[in-house]
Amino acid sequence: MRKFFRFIYRTILYIFIVLIGMLVAFYLMAPIYEFSGPVKFNGNKLYNPYADMDSTQWKKYNFQVQSKAWLGITDGRKNSNELIDSIYNALGFDHVATSDYQKINYYGKDKISFIPTYEHGYNVLKTHQVCIDAKSVLWTDLILFQTLSMKQWIIDQLKEDCSIVSLAHPLLRHGYSVEDMRYLTNYDMMDVLNNARLSYDHWDAALSTGNLAWMMGNDDAHDVLNSNHVGRKFTMINAPDMRKETIIESLKTGKAYGVDFFPKMDVPLDERIERSKHIPYITKVALNGDTLEVAASQAARTITFIGQEGKVLETFTHTKSASYKIKEDDTYVRTVFNYDDNTSLCLNPIVRYSGEQVASLKTAQVNTRATLYLRIAYFLIFLTIAYFYAKRKKNKSVNSN
Repeated sequence: MRKFFRFIYRTILYIFIVLIGMLVAFYLMAPIYEFSGPVKFNGNKLYNPYADMDSTQWKKYNFQVQSKAWLGITDGRKNSNELIDSIYNALGFDHVATSDYQKINYYGKDKISFIPTYEHGYNVLKTHQVCIDAKSVLWTDLILFQTLSMKQWIIDQLKEDCSIVSLAHPLLRHGYSVEDMRYLTNYDMMDVLNNARLSYDHWDAALSTGNLAWMMGNDDAHDVLNSNHVGRKFTMINAPDMRKETIIESLKTGKAYGVDFFPKMDVPLDERIERSKHIPYITKVALNGDTLEVAASQAARTITFIGQEGKVLETFTHTKSASYKIKEDDTYVRTVFNYDDNTSLCLNPIVRYSGEQVASLKTAQVNTRATLYLRIAYFLIFLTIAYFYAKRKKNKSVNSN
């Protein structure tokens, strides 16, 4: 019996050592990047993501809700796929993409609207990403801390197997800092509206430094039976149908906006469902020369135009529509509709650009020389440790004799 327990102990110990070794190896593999740094949007053209939108074709989507996965170890253990579907259908959603941690949920895979999605990340600081239209799951992560280069490395790896990478709840546990947003690039969207946190400062930091990141709103619901968790943050996508390819194209071109549906706390789900039927929606986002014209289905308490570094450019009160003349030094202009019940409609920005198409201006490339020097340093540290370990073992052997 003693031999059996010794075998079990050693097996668990070896598995633990292997897992720790793998996690340490990810740190050793991470390269050093060279970042271009902030580059403001510029040029004599203005990109309007809503240029050809049809205001009768809004689709209500959520890309972040967890179901029971991994034997119930992760959040979402109370949520079955059928329950998620039922609740969100009742709330008027056209589609909900379940984003389990480190696992693609294939429930509903036979529907034309199915989009394989998962939430990447198992690090302690919640530096997570929502991976939309994912071909596979990336297991690389850095669990204790992440430098700027490490965060960029993860984003770049995710982009190889995902159509859209969205930074999840950046403010939560400061998984991403505002300063990070001034340098990171190669991601597509940002989870600005999330039940856990609102990350407007991060979004403005990214836009102000030349990264074209579109808005996303998600519940990130861990308990869909709790009316406080569902139907609060979501993304409205302008698309003629719900085929995966159509939705991905609309998201990648910015033809969507986020909704922060302010809840009355602890109300019955039926009341939440009824209120959801009357949420205002966007009816117009047009450029008339250099004048931005916006409108919604209901009069807002305020319509605010926001620009570089999150500066308020102009505010209008108690109106359905407003316009703003974009100035030459406006690098981008985004619009927020705020209502009396504190519901907000948050639009993607009009962006200044030059050339054939709008694009992110920042770059991040692996610095091969610095990475080589770092790995040489790792190797020398390993040799030093191995040398002293061998020397200590030899001394013990001599002393024992």
